[in-house]
Amino acid sequence: MVEHTQAHLSRTIESSLPNSVKEKTKRQMEYYMGAKLIEIGIDRKSAIYRWSVEKQENSETWTYSAYWGDSKEKLSRIAPPLIGAELIDCARANASEGVEKTAMLSGYGQDLNSFRQALQEAGAEMGLAIESLKDLLGPPPSLKPRKNIEIAPETPNTL
Repeated sequence: MVEHTQAHLSRTIESSLPNSVKEKTKRQMEYYMGAKLIEIGIDRKSAIYRWSVEKQENSETWTYSAYWGDSKEKLSRIAPPLIGAELIDCARANASEGVEKTAMLSGYGQDLNSFRQALQEAGAEMGLAIESLKDLLGPPPSLKPRKNIEIAPETPNTL
């Protein structure tokens, strides 16, 4: 009998949906993946999680993947360090495990300085204020205000 060592959950959503709806969908997918792992007898804290997003014309297909056992070991050995949004997603998913484990799961091994620097750079690229891994626990980090952007109503009663 073949022993499965990975699981994938995909959802296709409209690109035009508000960020709050996208975040809710993301949290639901994380919850469902955790429930599925518990159902099949896998300790959800022992798995590595990865997000991927495939953008189409008017939609996005999000895939949340979990790896454990042999797949986890193989992924840890061959995968290059994560960067950008993938790094932030992985760090957010594993932040409660601590900086050492999160750095390892993100592909940085024991190089905590490179991990922290890459995380801060990824946050800066996305307009997120990430000073430490603790900023990823709880609600999503706040957006930094961008220079030269003014948000104001077109008229006193219309935005």
